[in-house]
Amino acid sequence: MTSIAALTAFSGVFALGVIFAIFGSVKLKLQEQLKIDDAKASRLISSLMFSCLVFSLLIGALTPTLGFRNVGLMGFAAGALCVWLLAATPTYAGALTAFIALGFAAMCVNTVGNTLGPQVLFDGKNPAAASNLMNVFFGVGSFLTPLIIGNLIGKAGYKVTLCIIGLLLAIPIAWTLMATNLPSAGKPFDFERAISLLKNPAVLMGGAALFCYISLEATLGGFLTTYLADHKVDAGKVNNYLSLFWIMIMLARLFTAGLGAYVLKDAGPMFFKVYVPILALVAAGSLMMMVSAKNAGAAILAMLITGFALGPCFPTLVGVTFSKTGASAEVFGTIFAIGLLGGIFTPGLMGTYSASGNIRGGMKVLAGMAVGLLVLSAVLGLGIADLPVAK
Repeated sequence: MTSIAALTAFSGVFALGVIFAIFGSVKLKLQEQLKIDDAKASRLISSLMFSCLVFSLLIGALTPTLGFRNVGLMGFAAGALCVWLLAATPTYAGALTAFIALGFAAMCVNTVGNTLGPQVLFDGKNPAAASNLMNVFFGVGSFLTPLIIGNLIGKAGYKVTLCIIGLLLAIPIAWTLMATNLPSAGKPFDFERAISLLKNPAVLMGGAALFCYISLEATLGGFLTTYLADHKVDAGKVNNYLSLFWIMIMLARLFTAGLGAYVLKDAGPMFFKVYVPILALVAAGSLMMMVSAKNAGAAILAMLITGFALGPCFPTLVGVTFSKTGASAEVFGTIFAIGLLGGIFTPGLMGTYSASGNIRGGMKVLAGMAVGLLVLSAVLGLGIADLPVAK
């Protein structure tokens, strides 16, 4: 049972990586197909994030009743169908519908992966290390998606390539069907308990830190291809460099999981409380390097440093929050919903900068978000989130 449970959880975060990487991977081709500018394209990623916000709360509330298996099956199936819709639609309205529906799929697989994983890995005793190991597979999905699309779209065409991505999302249905004895997803939804989460300092601070992180990840994932094109990087290679960005995120999470589980061991939980502030400081510096980069080589190097610094932030923030509240679908859904507000507004802001020919100005905003992440993650890890829950 444990192996099937772990496989289902790993598949959930892998599928989330695929879904979140699709926009950045097809952005340039999609704009060409639909004849839209950066400002209008940014509304697609913002719509995905808004949909994720709504469904994060809904799926978080329903998962204890439906169970991890049913939620996972809905997510994998819906993800595949939405990508196939995106492949087939010739209109902006159709693409917008596909991205909004992808939000439902994303939050199903996200809730399963990031809530089930910490319960079944490391005997449920090291949630930060477990979350980092889980989210290595987010990185795998995120780097495979632009890699596959970048290398196939010129040969097989836009529609066929996206159909292959949809098939990748459908494959985990096979073993999720066999996952009949998964751990409990928590207590059935209770309105008063859900409201009480919004009075919990750890939940509020974890959500606020995720606001900054998701602002960074969603915006970079969607606009790095445009940033590289601004540096005259060959259009045929930009997706490969985007894959390298996601590989750096994946490697950083793998490194962090090993560090917490096998090197630091018992000292890991204490170390993780200060880990994200350190990483956020590095990310702020590397984002300013992206602003000031004079050539493509410097821009790519700064981008890769940024990816490595940001990689462990999301799973570590989730793990640190769980260490204070306990792992549950409701807690995860609440902090993720708060965080998704950043994914709604910040890509739109970047789209405005990019459409006016000033994408570097947008990168300065992201550097500010990294500073915000530094401050909020430090507060989460070092004290205020341990205060008594407000009555």
